[in-house]
Amino acid sequence: MNAPRPATVSAREAEVIAALGAGLSNAQIARRLHISVRTVEGHVSSLLRKYGVADRRALVARSATPSSFTAPGGVAGLVGSRTTFIGRHEDRRAVLDALDRHGLVTLVGPGGVGKTRVAEAVAEAAAAGFPYGAAFVDLVPVRHDALAQAVAAVLGVAEPAHQSIDVGVVERLGRGRSLLVLDNCEHLTDTVAAFVDRILAVCPVTVLATSRERLGLPGERVLSVAPLPLCSAEELFHDRAAMADSEYVRDETIVSRLCTRLDGLPLAIELAAARGGALGLTGLLTGLDDCLRLLTGGRGPVARHRSLRTVISWSHDLLTGDERAAFRRFSVFAGDFDLAAAAEVAGEHVATVADMVGRLVDKNLLTRRGGPAGRWRMLDTVRAFAAERLRESREHADVRHRHLCWASAAAADLLAGLDGDWHDRFDALAGDARAALAGVPRRPDPVAYRLASTVARLAFARRFVGEAVA
Repeated sequence: MNAPRPATVSAREAEVIAALGAGLSNAQIARRLHISVRTVEGHVSSLLRKYGVADRRALVARSATPSSFTAPGGVAGLVGSRTTFIGRHEDRRAVLDALDRHGLVTLVGPGGVGKTRVAEAVAEAAAAGFPYGAAFVDLVPVRHDALAQAVAAVLGVAEPAHQSIDVGVVERLGRGRSLLVLDNCEHLTDTVAAFVDRILAVCPVTVLATSRERLGLPGERVLSVAPLPLCSAEELFHDRAAMADSEYVRDETIVSRLCTRLDGLPLAIELAAARGGALGLTGLLTGLDDCLRLLTGGRGPVARHRSLRTVISWSHDLLTGDERAAFRRFSVFAGDFDLAAAAEVAGEHVATVADMVGRLVDKNLLTRRGGPAGRWRMLDTVRAFAAERLRESREHADVRHRHLCWASAAAADLLAGLDGDWHDRFDALAGDARAALAGVPRRPDPVAYRLASTVARLAFARRFVGEAVA
């Protein structure tokens, strides 16, 4: 039977014990903890006296217990899902492979894309491979100063007398190979990064984190969780709609349009499917013109997943003032845009806008398009939220006018040189031209007139070469 840990073990000594349990030498411990070898030797000698044992092996055996913090193959803190796992089997396999190779794996992606669901499935599949247990910690309700307490609660660690709870967490995770899943880290990024950096230095633990941005630690393996491809999105919709409505009848054409409009976001699809019984598929498709109002009313266990607006608002609230301004200004673009266009519409220098674009990409509120040229877009569901914020701001009219001026100039440049891939560039511009004209006040506007005239001439030329107008 193991003796209780002496009450006088310090936080540093707990880290040394964890490192000893991982089989590190004094020199390796010194490098990990950034202390001298002589200091490590002093801590080891002190611990031998406190535990009343003769050597390092006995110290590790006496300070640890053979049991994990959960039943074999189980995941502490995780309530099993009641729905089918759809469309993410390749993602799960990729994450499991990454956990075999890396001590820290972070899943990133926009809100509602399914990071938590993937992490849950990975934890359940991987748990049996961690003899000292697996734990899943939801950080949504956690404050910066309560991270260690939240982890300790799931691990079943009581706060040591006269010491920080961090000591108990390090001791528990230092006993042997374990998996720690930290879900929803985005509002605690710096705090979580410091905590993970510390435990990885001294504990044989593997960490899986989910966030809307990376933690930024050395050795971190970042995996993006993307929206579902159309076939998987449709499968998810059919499954959830049939669960919500026993009389559900498939309509592949409408469901395909629904899933495309919803950007393949699993949360948006599930919320929409739940309303299909009341509205019908056609009514649901029509209602997506105001998707933020429509996609509400879920009663899932996570409060912020009960509406699409709440999910996006969670990300928006974590932005700085400059990031929020860029976010709402970029909502005027109906399609892809480049840095020059973004700078003109934002009314800022290109270098400033490049920084803002990079930050919003890191936070998964903008998506970079493929290809060597830098182009970005917002998911339609995210754009709807950003557009609301723009309408509520005092700069709405100014931003819309700058977008109109940009579209007019871009169309004029295109008309001046109808060569090469001009029709592809016109197709890409057409959506923004329509959006810019739709936002013009009823009073006469010479810029709007020029844009409308130019677009009409381009459209005629587009039809003239025998192809449809976008």
